[in-house]
Amino acid sequence: MFFLFRCNKDGISYGLIKFHDLLVKDTVKYFEKGKQVRKGIREARKAHNKALKIAKKKKRNPGVMIGTALSVLKGFNDEIEYIRRALRATYDNMEEALKQIEQERIQEPITLIENARELFIKNDFEKGTELLKESKEKLGKKELLKTRAALFRGISNEVKDLKREIEKLRNG
Repeated sequence: MFFLFRCNKDGISYGLIKFHDLLVKDTVKYFEKGKQVRKGIREARKAHNKALKIAKKKKRNPGVMIGTALSVLKGFNDEIEYIRRALRATYDNMEEALKQIEQERIQEPITLIENARELFIKNDFEKGTELLKESKEKLGKKELLKTRAALFRGISNEVKDLKREIEKLRNG
């Protein structure tokens, strides 16, 4: 991913902030200069101008033209709703991923170390040593197998479903 190139130096949180900046700029630019938006605005303006002309010169109801302009603008409103849904779904998915990572990478070893500490206080050195070895093993794992299994096998299908829905909307 292009925005994570600074993660080794500055951390993922800084990379996310940079990504946020880029996402906001791209979103604003899309609604200012995007081809589909320009095309829709042009269509809405034409319909609006025709509605004004019909209302002024012919003194009749320009309902069709007003409907065209409204439908184009409501289409942009739908686009914004999809953006909101996508942000919510990705946030929920990312929150689940962070919880899973925290559980596997941090909480499990902490629990084992605390239990070992209690056993050492009770002078049970053998069980305490076993728990310390187990926690060392968990800390030494490079891959988060439980997290990968949970996240990539589809705990959250909401993002995938929304992706399919948007692709279907774009294609058909």
